Amino acid sequence: MSGNTSRWIALLAWIAVIFLFSTDSFSSSGTSRIIVPALQFLFPSLSPEQLHIAHVICRKAGHVLEYFVLGVLAWRAIRSVPMGWFAPELLTVALVLVVAFSDEFHQSFVPSRTSALADIGYDFIGGMTGILLLRLRNGTRTLYSHSVL
Repeated sequence: MSGNTSRWIALLAWIAVIFLFSTDSFSSSGTSRIIVPALQFLFPSLSPEQLHIAHVICRKAGHVLEYFVLGVLAWRAIRSVPMGWFAPELLTVALVLVVAFSDEFHQSFVPSRTSALADIGYDFIGGMTGILLLRLRNGTRTLYSHSVL
């Protein structure tokens, strides 16, 4: 399997993981069974209200992290294909936003989940951070060359 193909397979697999995270299993009540006990162990003096806030922060950080990975994987896959005049970074940002919007749309049909535009903002921040870090890592040569990581 070529390097280009494996990059696209990794990207598609990660998009599938993101949609898996949008199911009942990863609802707030589902993740609270794991995250809250871990927080109680790490920070035994937290009040129930503080635990709730910390749980929400962990969930929002999860959005940023999963879309950071999406941004990195998308950038690597898209950069592996010659684009001509079109900036691959724009396609990567577009893909991150399409996945984020469709993920929230999907969640609107899951009874235990809520759909929130703010979550798209967290997703966008994560995706952009991944893209920007790769650009910084590779320097200005990434604007015109097709070498990646």
